[in-house]
Amino acid sequence: MRKTLMALCIAATAAVVARAAPPVVIVPEVPTDDPGGGGTTFLPADFVEFAGGLYTPAPILTIPGNPAIDALERMDKPGNWLFSVEAASDLGGLLPSPADPRDVLRRDSAAAYALFFCGAGAGIPNGSNVDAIALEGGDTGQLLVSFDVPTTIGAATFDPADLVRFRRIGPACGNWALGVPVAFDASAAGAGVLASSNLIAAERIGGVLVLAFDVPTDLVPSLGPTTYVPGDLVQWDGVNFSTFVALPSWPLASLVDAVTGPANPGRVPATLHVDKSVVTPGALKLTWTASCSAGANNYGIYEGTIGTWYGHTLEDCDDAPPALTEEVTPAAGSNYYLVVPQNGAEEGSYGLATSGERPVGTAQCVVPQSITACPP
Repeated sequence: MRKTLMALCIAATAAVVARAAPPVVIVPEVPTDDPGGGGTTFLPADFVEFAGGLYTPAPILTIPGNPAIDALERMDKPGNWLFSVEAASDLGGLLPSPADPRDVLRRDSAAAYALFFCGAGAGIPNGSNVDAIALEGGDTGQLLVSFDVPTTIGAATFDPADLVRFRRIGPACGNWALGVPVAFDASAAGAGVLASSNLIAAERIGGVLVLAFDVPTDLVPSLGPTTYVPGDLVQWDGVNFSTFVALPSWPLASLVDAVTGPANPGRVPATLHVDKSVVTPGALKLTWTASCSAGANNYGIYEGTIGTWYGHTLEDCDDAPPALTEEVTPAAGSNYYLVVPQNGAEEGSYGLATSGERPVGTAQCVVPQSITACPP
């Protein structure tokens, strides 16, 4: 009698090696005709998804009041987004008082809006605009922000190309304090970004920072072009710069005012079901529930031998939603199976053992791994 141990979990990719970059959502600074010739004019309040060489309207509801968006972040919790506005806005009367450009707002899956980060309470002076945001460590992690002008907070002054950490110290939107060190120090010897460059979009994807600048920018050391233009999304691995995505035909006159990649891949929070009543004789049908995180846009199936724990290896690396089911042909012997989410840049969790997180496979569908708590 074959014995099968069932376990289930979730995950995300930018192992910017042999895989294509995951889809990204961008916002243009000015009205921009679809560079792919689709006939759509994208506005500064529009979210545009770039995937597979095509630009399409992203499946996000229009924000009330149509404010110009200059920073954007997809959260792990499905349907939740963070954004910052270029000018003060009450979102068409939905907010009791206008949010200003120092603030970060949150939109939830029920299309309710609230202040997430109050810039004034965090010490950001009036006149500074938050023009890039990213989350580090999931929805409850640290907030990364960049400013459009040199900005002094306490004893520290940050350049427009820096990416600054803030950590939450209380439940209110103003309860944030500076974290250390900065996420990206543009003037450091390793980065060497000129003070005349302004970082206008940022995201952490697959273990690297993805950045965009407002002017052609020389980045050294660099594994890509010496000069990156505003249509380039550039990745920084802590040592070198290289091209993450060069947006084809994106006009230089239209800055990429905001960018966000997939959320974290997460974990499958329920049981994996195995069914031997399948169409293919000798096969098994695996069925699982979706990841707890919005970032899981695909799943990998791993197989291991019962008794030789943690020796699992990839069986199938392409099981994209919405099906959440797959037939597999078992290897000889007694086997167990894991389902691991991925986001095109990273893998998520392989599930929990009594000792903690299960280790990654001996061969992985996606490298590296990103593990964050399921969003509350």
